[in-house]
Amino acid sequence: MTSITSVELNYLVFRYLQESGYEAGINTCSIDGNLIPPGALIRFVQKGLQYLEMEANLSNSDVETDEDFSFLHPLDIITKDVNQLQQLVKERRKNRDKDRDREVEREYEGERGQVIEKEIQEKEKEHDKDRKKELADSDMVTNQEENDSSQA
Repeated sequence: MTSITSVELNYLVFRYLQESGYEAGINTCSIDGNLIPPGALIRFVQKGLQYLEMEANLSNSDVETDEDFSFLHPLDIITKDVNQLQQLVKERRKNRDKDRDREVEREYEGERGQVIEKEIQEKEKEHDKDRKKELADSDMVTNQEENDSSQA
């Protein structure tokens, strides 16, 4: 997963404050700000996005492996619900499977082409051997005929 940008996070915070109908009101808050480490919000949001990403990649009917995991863009995670994300992951897997099938088919065709080429070369060698044998036999017959005619 790519990291959420500060612009995306700022917009989310802005929307939250806008939807809540108030400004932050930090000066009236009872939370000790010294206890909150720097970057806590971004880490918290990142973990939430990672959780949603995991949830989108998992389904009860599929056995998942590491290679099947599909990384999602943070904006997709923010703007889509889990069902939409799961559909996105399924489409990516389907496309990846099609690409793999095409690659396997190309490899098979390449290997099959090599096998056919090798068979053709072997047949040509056999044909050359047969031709040489025929020529040798022909020469032997010609020599035999010459010997027979010279003895007669």
